[in-house]
Amino acid sequence: MGALEGKVALITGGGTGIGEGIALKFAAEGARVVIAARRSEPLEAVAAKAPENISFVTMDLSKRADREAALHKVIERHGKLDVLVNNAAYQLWKPFAEITEEEITDLYFTNMTSITLLIKSALPLLEKTRGNIVNISSTAGRYVSTPSDFLTVYSASKAGLNQLTRSLAPEIGALGVRINAVAPGVTLGEFALDSMKDIPGHLDGLIKRTALGRVGAPDDIARAVAFLASDEAAWVTGQVLDAAGGWQIG
Repeated sequence: MGALEGKVALITGGGTGIGEGIALKFAAEGARVVIAARRSEPLEAVAAKAPENISFVTMDLSKRADREAALHKVIERHGKLDVLVNNAAYQLWKPFAEITEEEITDLYFTNMTSITLLIKSALPLLEKTRGNIVNISSTAGRYVSTPSDFLTVYSASKAGLNQLTRSLAPEIGALGVRINAVAPGVTLGEFALDSMKDIPGHLDGLIKRTALGRVGAPDDIARAVAFLASDEAAWVTGQVLDAAGGWQIG
């Protein structure tokens, strides 16, 4: 029996990279999973890898109607919600002097406001199952690189997500709901890694500053998320767990 046997999970941003890794890990551990993102093609491809356990729904996280429809689909298909994984995010590598007002607004709305609103909508469902939430943050929300990685606004949004995780824990703990976060470092299959390939020496520099001497794989992050979502972590809430191979230990 898997660690998530019988649980139902909604995973946002589940069509690629870390989100795909989490979905496949959850399915392997026995969960019934609904993955959500804006593009149907990647979602369909992930669901096809574990069709008995994974289904999908298209969702733009920034739109209330889409968020509500995704939760409705989960209940329609499986009758309950045990785990909400907030993985969808907007990442932007750009000098602060060059970032536009629209980009700043969109980034904060996607990475903070939309996630907060989705949690609020999902909370009554999670209260019924005494379920839990796992937010996917970033080491960028906990540490600052010198010289700059040009992630200022993104980093601030993830720092906000970390504080939301900690601040909300005692409030929803009274409802029997846990909330934690996982903060990945540079991970294969993610936009960040693809961007770094165009910056000479940048990726090699990050690897040299990582204790385990490599970049992460989606499954590295997925294992940490699966633990926090499982009953093995029943006494863990309000925590932000780095899953970064020892980059910026502190």
